[in-house]
Amino acid sequence: MAAPPPASSAAVAARSARSTRGAERERHAPRQAPLRVVPARRGASLLRRLFSLLPVLMVVGALLVVVGGQAMLANGQVRMAGIESKLATEQILHRQIELAVSKLETPPRIVQTATGTLGLVHPATVTQLPYTSLTTPLPTPSVTPAAPPATATSSTTPSTTTATTAPGQ
Repeated sequence: MAAPPPASSAAVAARSARSTRGAERERHAPRQAPLRVVPARRGASLLRRLFSLLPVLMVVGALLVVVGGQAMLANGQVRMAGIESKLATEQILHRQIELAVSKLETPPRIVQTATGTLGLVHPATVTQLPYTSLTTPLPTPSVTPAAPPATATSSTTPSTTTATTAPGQ
């Protein structure tokens, strides 16, 4: 085995300076209190943790409720915008149909269709019907029963009915 190399004088001086600085630090450093392991109090610390987390959980829950409410509100607004769009479209269609009906209801167009397509003619004379009160009851018409058929081979005759006319007709 080989002997360790001789130490240089600079290395020896550095070692001695370090050792004297360490000794000075030990003299001036405050003494630390002895540390010991303390058993954990589970019940009290768990309750404390629960009470310290309770406000945080309440705030988080309240924020979730607000976010849910905002989402429902936004969904309702989207549905309402869609319904309003459909309503506007249907209102425009309704106006167009009303315009088409009003054009079809004009008297000149009705007369033209009646005389042209349907082949109706203007009457030579116009007869006005007399006024009849709706509160005055009309007499019941008298009806004669039909005669029974004489034989099965003979032809049947149609029955006749007679009606009386009300005065003023």
